Amino acid sequence: MSSICITIPKTIKWEDYEKELKAVEDESQEMNYKIPTIPKDVNPGDRCYICHNGFIKGWMKISNISKRDGFTCTTTGNNWSSGNYISRTGKFHYLKEQIPMKGFMGYRKLDKDYE
Repeated sequence: MSSICITIPKTIKWEDYEKELKAVEDESQEMNYKIPTIPKDVNPGDRCYICHNGFIKGWMKISNISKRDGFTCTTTGNNWSSGNYISRTGKFHYLKEQIPMKGFMGYRKLDKDYE
């Protein structure tokens, strides 16, 4: 099992992002994050950690990693172009202690899981 981490821009308020997390909690919808390339050795069921404002806050289950057509976000109304996406769904698992990490573009593989 491999884990990756993505960064949510500081311009997005965490309280607003939590609305999206809540919308996918029952696994009836997915959240998507555009990435430059599809990571090797990362699969559905693996963890995707979320970094925001200098800290890894928690993780959620990866439901799909694929190239997909453009779409409109059902929560924010933002339009997204076609490309490679990590899709996530289900409960967001907050870490007991946030892990400091400087924000970055794309994704990073993590060498261990955090609780």
